[in-house]
Amino acid sequence: MTDNLGPLRQAMSDLSEHGGTADMYERSLRKSRQSQRRIALTTGAAATAVVVAVGATVAVGASHQPDPPTPPGSTRTSDGPRSPDCPSTTTLGTLVELPAGWAFASRQVECVETWAAADVERPAAGAVIYLFHYTAGTGWRYHDQGPGWNCEDLGLTEPASFCTS
Repeated sequence: MTDNLGPLRQAMSDLSEHGGTADMYERSLRKSRQSQRRIALTTGAAATAVVVAVGATVAVGASHQPDPPTPPGSTRTSDGPRSPDCPSTTTLGTLVELPAGWAFASRQVECVETWAAADVERPAAGAVIYLFHYTAGTGWRYHDQGPGWNCEDLGLTEPASFCTS
């Protein structure tokens, strides 16, 4: 028996010329890059989840803090509204840092509506007035210092000794 394998071999040779070679290198690079992207995405998602968890914990903890204590009051020197309570010079002293040698005068704090004024004695230049303003939610805050202010600019409807007009 004679096998005629010549045409078969010729057909296989023709097929191999047109088929090319298997490119395993490019496929391995593509898979490697795909794996790197998956790892990067997974790591990024995990880091984001940690940041969100920590941020949520801090936000919840901050929202459950008790309200700050209200400052101790002193007596009113005007017939302004009863709220807010007029602060003492001790309370006002916690809101500003006076320069060396300066001190709040022994005179009481004057409160009119939502404004409070306290005399500050200076060693060389005499007295100056420190003005404080009350805002609901934030409390008393330092506003300005000077010899006096225009009552209309402050929105005051009552006279005050710290107003110049």
